Parts: sequence; C-alpha cells; structure tokens
Amino acid sequence: MTATASPNALPALESRLADGTITRRSVWGMLALRPGLALGFQCLFTLGYLLAGASDPWRAAADWWLGSFALGEFINLWLLVRLARREGLRYWDLLNPGRVEWKRDVRWLVLALVVSGPLAALPNPLLATALWGDVQVSADLTFRALPVAAAWAILVVFPIIHAFTELPTYYGYVMPRLQAIAGTRLWPALLCAFVLSIQHVFLPLLFDWRFVVWRAVMFLPFALWLAWVLNRRPTVLQYMVPVHWLLDLSLPVFVVLASIAAA
Repeated sequence: MTATASPNALPALESRLADGTITRRSVWGMLALRPGLALGFQCLFTLGYLLAGASDPWRAAADWWLGSFALGEFINLWLLVRLARREGLRYWDLLNPGRVEWKRDVRWLVLALVVSGPLAALPNPLLATALWGDVQVSADLTFRALPVAAAWAILVVFPIIHAFTELPTYYGYVMPRLQAIAGTRLWPALLCAFVLSIQHVFLPLLFDWRFVVWRAVMFLPFALWLAWVLNRRPTVLQYMVPVHWLLDLSLPVFVVLASIAAA
C-alpha cells in the first residue's frame, strides 16, 4: 500500500503556519502547559489541605500528584483536540497515521523499545544511589499512601490519560510545529525533550534539591532518544501511546501497594 502524506508533516504545517491557522502562541503555550498544570493542581490541592488545617499542606498535596496531574491532563487532552480541530485535523492526525508503511514502522518501533528500556530504567536507580545512597529514599518520597479507593481510581485513570497526552503533546503537536516555525529540526527536538524531562520536577514538586535534580535528569536520556526516533520516524508515535500506557501502569501500582500497606 502506498504512503500518503500526513497532515502533521512539515510541508502541511508550514502551509497552515503561513495562513495563520497555526499560531506561535498556541505552540509555545502547549510546550509550557504540562509543567504549569502540574504546579497549578498541586497548588489547588495545597489550598484545600490548608483550609482543612493540615500541618504540612504542601507535602499532603504532593502525595496526590498522580491524581492531581491526571485532572490537569484532561485539560491537556481537551486543548490538543481543540487545537487540532482548529487546523482541520483530528486528534489521531497528531500521531502521524497518514502513512501506511507498517513494516518499516515495526522495525523502528522495535529499535525504539530496545534502546528505551535501559534508558528509561537505569538513570532512576543510578541517580538515586548517587544522591541519597539508597534507591528506596526516592521511592518513599514519590509514592505515598492515599485512601485505598482513591489509589485504585488513580490506577485506572492515570495511565490512560497520561498516555494520550504526554508524548502526543510534546512530539505530536509541539515539536513538528516548532520545527515549522524555526525552519530547522534540531533545536525544537532538543527543547521538547528537555521540557518533557524538566516537567517531572513538578511531579510532585518538593523543595529538596536532591529530589529536584533526580526528577529533572532521570528521564532526560529517554526523552532525547524518543525525540531522535520520532524525528526520523514520526509514525512510530501512534504505537508509543499504548506502550506508554503499559510503562506508566507501574506508577499507580506503587501507590496502591503503599495505600494497602498503610490501611
């Protein structure tokens, strides 16, 4: 089957940029959106705990980071759909499904996954050991007990909404549009990878320099690798959405286990 041009490819984006369908403000705004949503919802939860008289409302709000960020990601998804429609696209078009060359896609996907495994897994324990001398310290700061019913709800909701927003926002919407604006591929790809990595500083935001460094750097190799792969083969993004769901399913599982243990 022959390939068809994707409406999310650079020539189509350059045309829509020229006629004003794509605005620079929307592209830069979406780049900053997710860190802003993470911080904003943590502040909202903090306000709730403050009004309830909690002794440490910021830390109490941080415990809910998976759930509070999931709420923000619904806004993220709504904006992605709205901006795509403004360009005459569907959400699915942001994942570059225009080409039908699945054999090449599968080869690229296998390459992406083989390298992604160690890049996603190894920096976490290596950095935690270097910063604290014990991997468990970072886990205890990140995954804390919640009401058991809430933990189970987060287990269902978070991996799905996260998979449909994180990579599509940075690599499906922002990166190709920044490349159309800049007329170059390199620095928009690097910038998107950097912001994706830095986003984790706010998930959750704790005022501990070691935690900030750990969260800022731990996903950077993975983010840079994905930027390179999706630059070379944008159609792989459509397969990375379900893969991302599977990878992130483990995060709320840790919260569920901590919540059951504390109940």
